[in-house]
Amino acid sequence: MAKLKVLKANHGHFDEMVEIDHSISSKYAYRLITDLGAQASTFKFERVKLPREAHLSYMRDKDSLLKSWNDANLIYVGELDEVLVGYVVIDSKTLSATARVSDLVVMPELRQKGIGRTLLAVAESWALENKLERVLVETPMRNYPMIELALSCGYELCGFLDQYFPNDDPALFYQKRLA
Repeated sequence: MAKLKVLKANHGHFDEMVEIDHSISSKYAYRLITDLGAQASTFKFERVKLPREAHLSYMRDKDSLLKSWNDANLIYVGELDEVLVGYVVIDSKTLSATARVSDLVVMPELRQKGIGRTLLAVAESWALENKLERVLVETPMRNYPMIELALSCGYELCGFLDQYFPNDDPALFYQKRLA
């Protein structure tokens, strides 16, 4: 395989970025189990094997993507042989001392080949250069592959929010402390 070239994105990349298939497929998902007691409440996320592979559309539509790209601090794109194969969107304006990764997308046929891991590492390097304390990854609770990527890269679950995304999917938040 050719070497991945990572570049800062510009508006000229947006057409190629939006054309990438953002959907995911998974044989697993996470289920939220709640216990709402009088004195304490507990929330647990349990991995479950699905009866068949699920194909899920992306949580943001084209208009939501374009708005988030225009609002982002920085977007990096990954290219192989001059073909855009993935991107990562970074925002550091929303949360104090935090680089928030709102989107990390790789072409389906090139997933699990280290491209997402490389783009996430580039986001971490940018956060360090900008003296930020942590990187926060937001992902739909049903996006098992992204959750596994975050965990394998040393991220820890730090929260969740119901109906977070434009399609009303709940979000899980994973963080990696850099300082």
